[in-house]
Amino acid sequence: MDHDLRLVYFPVRARGEPVLLLLVDSGVPFDLEEIPLVTWAQWKKTRQITNDKFPYSALPVLHARHKVTPNEPKAFVFAETSAVLTYLDETLDPAGTTLERELPLEVRVRIQMVKEAALFAMVRILGMSGSSEWLAPPQRTTIWGIVNRYLRDTENALSELESSIRVVPLETDRLRGMTSAVATTISLVTQVFPPIRGMLRNDGEYKRCGKLWIAVLERPRIAAYWKENKIEAKPWSITEYGTAEWIAKAAVSFDHPQQKL
Repeated sequence: MDHDLRLVYFPVRARGEPVLLLLVDSGVPFDLEEIPLVTWAQWKKTRQITNDKFPYSALPVLHARHKVTPNEPKAFVFAETSAVLTYLDETLDPAGTTLERELPLEVRVRIQMVKEAALFAMVRILGMSGSSEWLAPPQRTTIWGIVNRYLRDTENALSELESSIRVVPLETDRLRGMTSAVATTISLVTQVFPPIRGMLRNDGEYKRCGKLWIAVLERPRIAAYWKENKIEAKPWSITEYGTAEWIAKAAVSFDHPQQKL
């Protein structure tokens, strides 16, 4: 099918990154529009944030246009990262590919569970970034607990899914929304807690999570786009304390012991 895709988000990583991973990896042309926070605030004051352009008055949104009848293209606007990923999972699949909706119900539900858990963990962590002390003790201990539980539960969920689908994508596989959501959240938590990288190694307790994460970031289109656009240096949130520099500084200042909480 023909694609006409435009991703709209703030100039940060966060909830837009799982969508960006899918778009970049697909090789399908797309536009990325990044709206500065000051512009968004001005639009809110002047009531330019309307449902036809920004459903639920939120970002990210995806503008898409495709044929719903043989001769009539129709424009769509989607909000909410999970919904956008679901749409792309189906519309970006090459002809002949097994669609997620064709999998057994139990498998589809488990895939949705892993995807939603990744997005929830990311939003929960970044929701704390409004304070300059969000990465300092005692808040850091709270975040470590969230991260450790998330990785443990995701490792178990991926293990259960392995009997039904390939959870670590091959280079020839099409990237999935579940995979991109998990990879994004792991990218965040490894920046917040760099020692976690050791737990993601092949001999670590979260080895499936680690294999999935590396497999995504090493995909040729993603690796090239990340390098060209310096994604690793971009802020994670819209607050001044969610920048890559701030997070790195906190990691050096408050290295947390690797313990199970």
